[in-house]
Amino acid sequence: MLIEFKKYIEKHNLINKGDKILLALSGGVDSMVLAKLLIMSQRDNESTSQRVEMQSQSQSHLAFAHCNFHLRGEDSNRDEKFVTDFARENNIPIYIKHFDTEAYAKEKSLSVEMAARELRYNWFKELKEIHNFDKVALAHHGDDQIETFFINMLRGSGIKGLKGMKPRNDFYIRPLLFSNRNQIVTFANENDIQWVEDYTNKETIYLRNKIRHQIIPLFDEIKENARQSLNFSIDCLSAENELYRNLIDDKLAEIEFVKDGYRSIENRHFLNNENGKQLLFEWVRRFGFNYEQAESMFEAIENEKSGAMFYSDNSVGTRHAASVLVASVQKYKIEIFENRVEEEEFIIEPENLKTLKLENYQILNFSVLNKDENFKLIKDTSVAQLDMDKITFPLKLRHWKKGDKFKPLGMKGSKLLSDFFNDLGFTAYQKQSTWIMEDAKGLILWVVGCRINDKVKILDTTKVIFQCDLEN
Repeated sequence: MLIEFKKYIEKHNLINKGDKILLALSGGVDSMVLAKLLIMSQRDNESTSQRVEMQSQSQSHLAFAHCNFHLRGEDSNRDEKFVTDFARENNIPIYIKHFDTEAYAKEKSLSVEMAARELRYNWFKELKEIHNFDKVALAHHGDDQIETFFINMLRGSGIKGLKGMKPRNDFYIRPLLFSNRNQIVTFANENDIQWVEDYTNKETIYLRNKIRHQIIPLFDEIKENARQSLNFSIDCLSAENELYRNLIDDKLAEIEFVKDGYRSIENRHFLNNENGKQLLFEWVRRFGFNYEQAESMFEAIENEKSGAMFYSDNSVGTRHAASVLVASVQKYKIEIFENRVEEEEFIIEPENLKTLKLENYQILNFSVLNKDENFKLIKDTSVAQLDMDKITFPLKLRHWKKGDKFKPLGMKGSKLLSDFFNDLGFTAYQKQSTWIMEDAKGLILWVVGCRINDKVKILDTTKVIFQCDLEN
């Protein structure tokens, strides 16, 4: 198995000379065999003098990481002691992390299984960055690949989910994907490798275990080398997915319009394509939308439901710490853009008036002017001239929110900002990106670049003017 292991690593370029490897070591047979293979292959690649030196030092190119999720009582602590003793016997550094997995699952509204997954991967990434590991080795094997294939198929994930796990995904490597569980257990027994059993692996209340213990054995009965055939099919799907992805990406790049932080595609590209619904899904899925949402979007496009809105749960973007992607279906196109959750705000004090640099390369300049006989009212909407005596500092610059209203200059009554924006024909993106200036009393003074509030306009009695100039 060592020979096949080395060939697989070489074939997929998983480990390079001098790489620092962090191995996720649970104590189960899979990770223990991977640990043994990594130790054996490392020693085979070292000279005799290097081996002597390594015996007096730690194995600097290999370290272990063990997660104690505290989900199985004393068994969790037993596993921790087992891997710790193994690391000490082999003079290999080990990192141990304790998690309150159930509390995390409750906090994040996740299943315990998904919570554990999220916790360990976040920690592995943290360890890699802190200790400069080149690769993180995971002990997934061919049977895990098959199990994941069926799980994703049952979830209706499409070709992306069916393509299976890659031998290498970023800095994660899976050097055991060439093997199956029977081969791993046989190697462990032949080389006197000890491991600990997780009793939950035998419980069929979990979907993965049902597939492992009930479904896959049926394929073994139906066809000789069934597992090998299934993994071959998964490899083919992986290759086909790469080709499919490239074609889709080329097509989307051809029809997508990108400007000022939002993306749009004209609806005709979906309506005039027999695979338009699938094309739409492939576009919006990268922003966190699911197929059901894509279907609803397509229906809105077909029925010309202008203004239909769809939200994803993705947190993306660099300008804002948290954002939610929004798809807005217009009459002629569909837009995707960032809808801010944690808004950026600016506070403007009278004694500290300064130039503000806003997003989209906009600049806002402030000045205070005395009104005299030479004063001229500027009618450009990029300039706001306000009666200084009618506003209360400090001022706040923010983005609009639901329920905002003001009295537009020249109107007799107040108007909801949402209605005001609709009157201007604003797209959903334009609404979200427009700045609002309000005073300390919550009075909206200026919809930046659009209209001031009639209540703070310049009158004959005005003595001091607060002026704001917007530069695009």
